Amino acid sequence: MNEFWNAFSQQLKPRFHEITMYLIALSFCWLLFFHPELRFGYFMFLTGFQSMSPYFVAVGLIVTGGLLLSLIHVFIKRKKFAFEKAIMGWSILGISSVTSFFAGAEMLTLRSSTMAILVTWNILMSVLTIFQMGMQKYAVSDENASFMEVLITTVILLVILLSADLYLHLSWATTLSICIFYSTFIVFITSLIVYYFDLQLPDVLK
Repeated sequence: MNEFWNAFSQQLKPRFHEITMYLIALSFCWLLFFHPELRFGYFMFLTGFQSMSPYFVAVGLIVTGGLLLSLIHVFIKRKKFAFEKAIMGWSILGISSVTSFFAGAEMLTLRSSTMAILVTWNILMSVLTIFQMGMQKYAVSDENASFMEVLITTVILLVILLSADLYLHLSWATTLSICIFYSTFIVFITSLIVYYFDLQLPDVLK
């Protein structure tokens, strides 16, 4: 019993599996394509807000690099380098922080309790990421995602995006908050189920 609870407590710790990074990056790219205001803000960062400020340009490049690595690494079966973990972590941290800010501002206007849960979750994950990076304990795992994990989580994410963004016409901040919540929570749920039932995937699906 003690062994089970020790393993369960490990599952409760924040883990940024590559599938989490991939799903958040995919969500951001989707919203970047469909929302001109988000695309404009992203372009402003990349150009240093028209003043070529090195700080904003650096932030834009880090986010871009982290997005690309997050989209690529889920299909690569190799150990991540420390600098790749750092770039991916800071990129997702920046996206989550900015999303929390805009979703929080929207929450104050709409007074939505559901939005409060999503924003609180995103802020918590951002704070935990900052703490782990400050302690040089990068939150990005070296564990590789299986083909089945990528397929199933991607299909679910697309359903969420189609429903929230194109059907309900929610703002990009609200939609991304929902996607971040799903992306960070799904790893906890799936890993817990796999551990509890001691599931083993066939080699062809790994």
